[in-house]
Amino acid sequence: MLSYFITGPFLYISIIVCVSAVAYKVLSYQKMPRHLRWDLYPVPHQGPEGSKYQKVDFYKKPAVFSKPHEMIAMSQEMIFIKKAFVHNRRLWVGTWPLHMGIYLSGVWLALLVVGAIFGIQGETVNISTNILAWGIAKLTVIVGAAAFIMGLFGSLVLLWLRYSDDDLRYIADLVTYFNLYLMAALFLSGLLAWTMVDPFFDVIRNHVAALMTFQGSSVNEPLVVLEILVFGIFLLYLPFSRMMHFAAKYFFYHNIMWDDEAMVPHSALEQDIQKSLQYKLRWSSGHIVTGKAWTEQEGEQTKEGEKQHEKTSSH
Repeated sequence: MLSYFITGPFLYISIIVCVSAVAYKVLSYQKMPRHLRWDLYPVPHQGPEGSKYQKVDFYKKPAVFSKPHEMIAMSQEMIFIKKAFVHNRRLWVGTWPLHMGIYLSGVWLALLVVGAIFGIQGETVNISTNILAWGIAKLTVIVGAAAFIMGLFGSLVLLWLRYSDDDLRYIADLVTYFNLYLMAALFLSGLLAWTMVDPFFDVIRNHVAALMTFQGSSVNEPLVVLEILVFGIFLLYLPFSRMMHFAAKYFFYHNIMWDDEAMVPHSALEQDIQKSLQYKLRWSSGHIVTGKAWTEQEGEQTKEGEKQHEKTSSH
């Protein structure tokens, strides 16, 4: 039966592929060669000062690292999408609700798992008999509804901007449109299933319980099957898409924008840089020799300079 395959084996495969591929990608990011640092200030982890270079003889003083200030800066960007709000308010109107829809969807899934563990039935639970179960059931509905509505709204706004804004339309490609249409389909399928057949999320919660215990479970509601199908497609697509920026962003901020570690003799940083200087160059230019390492380029440039000097002297 098709619905059984979609809601069972297909969903298991999607989850396994997604988790495995995301883990592999994150590990590959971690093992990549050191990126050129931007040295952009202020750096959040230096606290209110923002830059160590504001101090006289800064290199003689211990480095400042304020974890709370760094966490505040990260939270502002992750939760409120601060850069878009400051630099492109029109784009933020769609970007923020889309991201909030994604975050709330994660909370909703967690609430479904908790509800499945406790065997909650949202339609029958009573506040007078079990206030905890009642609270989880109500919170699941509120969070799920908010996730679907905000996510769909944000997706549609960003799609509309891609079609109506000349600058955005110029830089948007087919992948950009596909990603937004997929997100819109994901939230729309959830919204339709909730409003039309599963107002208390009992159907999806029972199915989550069956999946967690590896029991056969067939969902008979076509809209819920569609919801699960789109979710499974999203999971399969996620690790291989641009949406992996949710993981890459951590390395971008910490290893490129905010990395201000001083290089001292015999340190791990120095060893890492020395290793990077041994990489063979695959490109060429007037001052670069293809196939030679960075450390070998200086010698080649010196030889070329001597040749040029000899030619000039001979004239």
